[in-house]
Amino acid sequence: MSRVRILTVLGTRPEIVKLSPLLPLLDREFRQLVVHTGQHYDENMDRIFFRELRLRAPDRFLEAGSGGQGGQTARMLERLEPIATRFRPEWALVLGDTNSTLAGALVAAKLRVRVVHVEAGCRSFNRAMPEELNRILVDHVADLLFAPDAEAVRHLRAEGIRGAKVRLVGNTGLDAARRTMHLASGARLRWYAVKPKRYALATIHRAENTDDPVRCARLMEALGRIARRLPVLFPAHPRTRNVLRQHGLRLAPGVRVLDPLGNLDFMALMQRAMFVLSDSGGIQEEAAVVNTPCLILREETEWTRLVDAGKNFLVGTRPTAIGRVADRLLDSPAFRARVAARKAPLNFGASRRILRILQKAA
Repeated sequence: MSRVRILTVLGTRPEIVKLSPLLPLLDREFRQLVVHTGQHYDENMDRIFFRELRLRAPDRFLEAGSGGQGGQTARMLERLEPIATRFRPEWALVLGDTNSTLAGALVAAKLRVRVVHVEAGCRSFNRAMPEELNRILVDHVADLLFAPDAEAVRHLRAEGIRGAKVRLVGNTGLDAARRTMHLASGARLRWYAVKPKRYALATIHRAENTDDPVRCARLMEALGRIARRLPVLFPAHPRTRNVLRQHGLRLAPGVRVLDPLGNLDFMALMQRAMFVLSDSGGIQEEAAVVNTPCLILREETEWTRLVDAGKNFLVGTRPTAIGRVADRLLDSPAFRARVAARKAPLNFGASRRILRILQKAA
């Protein structure tokens, strides 16, 4: 086995999911140290994700916790640096656009460790989003950038990042979704008392949507309007529930608030929903993999190719616009069939492409 050392830093459930096809491959070929920052840490939920995805436990936990952007990132930097110094990796691998991604990349760059950025080049062009700042900063310190699509490559080139360090590989999240969709039995729907294609599934977590009382109220109103016609299952993180209480927002009776779900439960529900409403980047792609329409609750998206292909719908945050697309899906079986028949531009196999490139680079 190669003794090349790779430090992999993750900290949120989407990162666990998207890295799930790659982590075992890296374990087989390299000496990998997996560090969990604790950005989204809940002991029970994280154990479920690692168990359901058949992953080994991380080697280190930073327990950075929540809090402000600066404080949370600072705790990660302070706690990660001595681990990286002792491990002395040749590579540090991060994914996406979280504070964990930024902390892992900055610590590595300061220690002159080569940085690998998976899901590089994604842009919303909205710098009010912390995620946009994170991904830009990480791309500009990275030594090897794995882009999910041609559009991401164009963004990197436009920012002066060119040459062999940029590689078009696809998205590991697609590999993860295709793998887990076959493990997510439809029998799980009985636990939630719903039938296939007779409910909607919603997730809302981004600070831009939850921390703005006006925008948050509009989104809850939109869910309530849909719930008059179709049950809406709404898995909500405790932080989201606290925000709703702080804003004094009450949900309509047809909106069923659920505790955070394990990956297999969520995949089973998403696979069989009439449609999904979400502000999550990962869910936009996962919905396309399982061929469920996704209404994107944002004003912009990094995954424009799925909107252009007619698989997803960029509806914003206003109830009227959201309701217009939801009503069309509800009222027209022919429209739902046309959406289902459209081909999604999905590039599978990213995990093995990344492994091959790292083997050659090592």
